[in-house]
Amino acid sequence: MSNQEKAVFFSIIIPVYNVEDYLNQCLESILCQTYSNYEIVLVNDGSTDSSFQICQKYQQISSHIKLINKENGGLSDARNKGLLASKGNYIIFTDSDDYWSGDSVLRDLNNLIEESNPDLIIHEESRFFSEQDVHCKYNQRFIKNKSGKFDDEIINLVYYDLYVASAWDKVIRRSILIDNQLFFPLGRKSEDIEWCGRLMHYIDTFSIYSKSFYIYRQVRKGSITTNVTEKHIEDVYFMVKNGLNAPKANFENINQAIENYWAFNYVVILKDFYVLSSKTRSNIWNDIVSWKYLLQKKRNLRVDKVVTFYQYLPFTALILFLNGYRIKTILFKKYRALK
Repeated sequence: MSNQEKAVFFSIIIPVYNVEDYLNQCLESILCQTYSNYEIVLVNDGSTDSSFQICQKYQQISSHIKLINKENGGLSDARNKGLLASKGNYIIFTDSDDYWSGDSVLRDLNNLIEESNPDLIIHEESRFFSEQDVHCKYNQRFIKNKSGKFDDEIINLVYYDLYVASAWDKVIRRSILIDNQLFFPLGRKSEDIEWCGRLMHYIDTFSIYSKSFYIYRQVRKGSITTNVTEKHIEDVYFMVKNGLNAPKANFENINQAIENYWAFNYVVILKDFYVLSSKTRSNIWNDIVSWKYLLQKKRNLRVDKVVTFYQYLPFTALILFLNGYRIKTILFKKYRALK
């Protein structure tokens, strides 16, 4: 059998919606890979700018590109369409306003899969504020075992912010997603949260890829992460509620890690609580109070920080404090992007 026949085939799924200023860089950063056994599944989700024309241009010049054109249905629908159309052994989700760094990413991932055959590969992103300000937190330095049984290390992966609510920092065996119907929920904002929570039940083995190749663009005008709305926080609330009430996994470590994962997303609700209308805040208040047990040390690095303040503040004051922190963070990100 030739090396090419043994090589892993990757499907890189890229939803596209009104990203004409960023799409070229995204595609060029993947098409430059020295490893050739891959496809790029572009899903144009009803773009109203020139994004679809850019997709067509690249489809004409590269045999790696498969193009799907559809009416606008949102990020979840676009990712699901791409997943169903994909043929790869492993799936990589990439957002069309982000890009990769380096031309050996797929070759390195192939080598890692040949070594350990994991269900899941986790990689840490670098956050882009400006050309002069790109930073990776590199928390993998705290993880002793970079590969092995998922349930042996998952508590640490959640604690150190390595297993987080993002689709694009994971390389996943496609059969796991298809066989377990792990599609993104339609009609949800921040849909990665629910999807990643469900995924934890089905992973047996993992590896960590040492390089930070994924460049995650911050503070882009019009991006989901820049414009948090009431709909986003309502959806996070329902996802946390459903996640806490979901059936338990077979391993206690997984159950503990899942609870810790939802604890972090509970903190997201507290931080953004005042994005909600007074009526919505009143409607969900009893649940918010009943989940205070999630505010414990050793769940997650960022939950730890919140618990430190919670030791000195009443619960309602903690929420006000986190709202102030949210506003400060938004302003600081904008400042960094202008530097």
